[in-house]
Amino acid sequence: MKKVNEVSRLAGVSKRTLQFYDDEGLLPAQRSKDNYRLYDDAALERLWEILVYRAMGLDLKEIKDLLTLSEKQKNQYLEKKIRGLRQQIRQLNGQMEFISYVQQNGMLPVPTEENTVEKTYMDHIAVLRKMKQDQKREDKEK
Repeated sequence: MKKVNEVSRLAGVSKRTLQFYDDEGLLPAQRSKDNYRLYDDAALERLWEILVYRAMGLDLKEIKDLLTLSEKQKNQYLEKKIRGLRQQIRQLNGQMEFISYVQQNGMLPVPTEENTVEKTYMDHIAVLRKMKQDQKREDKEK
């Protein structure tokens, strides 16, 4: 059994973090007769899992949920997370491309009612972004 000071040094996290994980039910610690938190090998394995999930960018609620799942369910959850991240990357890439386009070509002119069929400025911007994405796809295919 290891005390909180040892586990803190071993894991590279603060004692307060360990206490917080205990308080939140993520990493329940056993208690000594003097009421010190004590961690066994199973707790250290669980702490390792928590820290790996934190390094993946998962929040504590997600981690708490993951800790209750089977390995198959964890893998399904992580696969779903990867798909979501890929979608975010695509959206961010589109955003960067649009920013670069405006940066290189200057601010887009305000649309007038005569030269557009879109109803709002936001509709007009959406059409411009789509045109830019389509153009990039065509350039890649050439």
